[in-house]
Amino acid sequence: MSDLSVVARGGLWMLVDDEDAELGAFTSQAEALAAAGDYARVDFEPRHVLIQDSVGDWEEQLIQPPYLH
Repeated sequence: MSDLSVVARGGLWMLVDDEDAELGAFTSQAEALAAAGDYARVDFEPRHVLIQDSVGDWEEQLIQPPYLH
């Protein structure tokens, strides 16, 4: 199950939720995944993120919340 996606659109990487609402636009995939990490930080739950590149291929990445020191 995925609750966030990172999708390449028009030269940007969009972070979208499971209802296809855009949560932000980023210039790199790494920035979009870092923003997904911010969502994991809110409730300290891992986030499954689907990533779609500009040619339409999909992969999945698990984003872990940061460890508390």
